Amino acid sequence: MIAMLRSELYRIIKSRFSWGYAIALTLMVLATPFAVWLYQVWPAFAETGFVELPDKPLQQMQLVGVSIVSGGLLSMGFSVVMAALTTDDFKGGFVKNLLQARGGRATYAASLMLTSLIFTAVSLAFAMVVVLAAFCVIGYEAAPTPIGDMAQWYAQSVLVVAAYTSLAVLVAVVTRSEVAGVLAGIFLGGGAVESVLKMILANVPGMPAAIRDCLDGYLAVNVATLSNGMLCDPMTYAQAGITFLVAAVLCVLVMRRKNLD
Repeated sequence: MIAMLRSELYRIIKSRFSWGYAIALTLMVLATPFAVWLYQVWPAFAETGFVELPDKPLQQMQLVGVSIVSGGLLSMGFSVVMAALTTDDFKGGFVKNLLQARGGRATYAASLMLTSLIFTAVSLAFAMVVVLAAFCVIGYEAAPTPIGDMAQWYAQSVLVVAAYTSLAVLVAVVTRSEVAGVLAGIFLGGGAVESVLKMILANVPGMPAAIRDCLDGYLAVNVATLSNGMLCDPMTYAQAGITFLVAAVLCVLVMRRKNLD
């Protein structure tokens, strides 16, 4: 398991696609600090109303939330990257050549899910450092956030985004299609699938309330809460964690039975 995990992480580090996404992620999270800087130094830009700053300084957690998680771009981006890297394992013959030993398939699937979790955690930590450093550079004095609250926000964000990423990886493993995996990352990570399902369930006559409301407060709602720099309900840990584990188990089961020819 450890050797497989190290192999996957090494391949991510060496991948040009990953480095390209790292640059794109950096530019994306710098958009908000850049807009705030323009607001401070360019009166004409401030008059457009594109940026509205309250009289009181925003908390650090609010700054990272709106800069990183807002709009579901983070969850979509991570999901797309991991789905593309997963299908590349199949296209390049990596999986077929590697998985000859007994239990190798299950080990690969489990390491793939752990890789997505580690990738999410490291990328989010990197993005947070970039955002907070950028606001320091432009001279914006943010109100400090208690370290406990920031740690909870980080943990919840990692779990929610990793849950979305695991679903995109599962689709990529099942279909072995980069297009399907990328589309899953976009529509699942962006919350579009949840929104459509909620609308359908809400309009089915006679639908039991437990089923109709099952997606209320689920991952898409959690993303919206985190993007506002607020903490989610503690149930988020269970929702995201169970989603991740279910996707991981299904991925292992699919890999054990999948024809790799």
